[in-house]
Amino acid sequence: MPFHAPNRRSLFRQHETAAACFRFARALICAGLVLLGSTKSRAQAPPAPSPFRTVNLNYVYAADLGFGGYSLDGLTAQVYTLPLSYSLHDSLPDDWTLRLLAPVQAGLYALDVTDTNSARIKINQQSLGIVPGAELQIPIGSRTVVKPFAQFGVVDTFGQDVGNPWAYVFLGGARAITQWHVGETTFSLGNAVIYAGDQTIGSGFSEHYVSLQVGGEVRHPLGFRVANLEPDLGVYATYYYYPAPLHFSRFLRPALKVENQIELGFSVGSASPFQFQ
Repeated sequence: MPFHAPNRRSLFRQHETAAACFRFARALICAGLVLLGSTKSRAQAPPAPSPFRTVNLNYVYAADLGFGGYSLDGLTAQVYTLPLSYSLHDSLPDDWTLRLLAPVQAGLYALDVTDTNSARIKINQQSLGIVPGAELQIPIGSRTVVKPFAQFGVVDTFGQDVGNPWAYVFLGGARAITQWHVGETTFSLGNAVIYAGDQTIGSGFSEHYVSLQVGGEVRHPLGFRVANLEPDLGVYATYYYYPAPLHFSRFLRPALKVENQIELGFSVGSASPFQFQ
């Protein structure tokens, strides 16, 4: 059998082809490792979810401590109170008066916010409650009246996404008012210390605060009558201080804390109290 020597040029091409295949395979492996590493990196470090996704209504502020409502970061709360009461004058000594309180509270609440994925969240709720109690009016001298009081009641919430709908509402404390009359103008100076809170019946949100208040008002009749009523105009200023700051929760943001506030305003009322016959 004849023996043939190998073709060196052919071997060189085979070696070059094998080296190219090796480089291509190595590039694929490296690319796969980079992609795997990137995938692991994304899996190990997902974006942290916001801890501020629950928005709690500060009902005790809107209903009993503050201005009757507030608007903050997409949450609007309004609580309207019908201040029903009945006074007992003759059963107590020394011109003391006992007032039986039965205020009816109706609330309207709306939440309109945007989530992190740009989705809109809209929730509407309403509430109805009654918070009965008693207030004792104690005259001190000819100008000052001290009014200790206590109330306890329930509120029912209804509408969208309501968890436990029932809650207890409680408040107590003392108010004092001193008045001077100069002609037809009445000057009033008042102060109060109030403890108020609410507690969901069952498991749920609760809150309680202490409010220290001082304010003044000037009232003067408007100079005409409507039937048996004599309207008057009052201008007032009130300062509120909260030893433990109020907390107002906000969607996707830390809670807002309020230690003090000032209220300025005016009101139109009756120079003499309206009484049912």
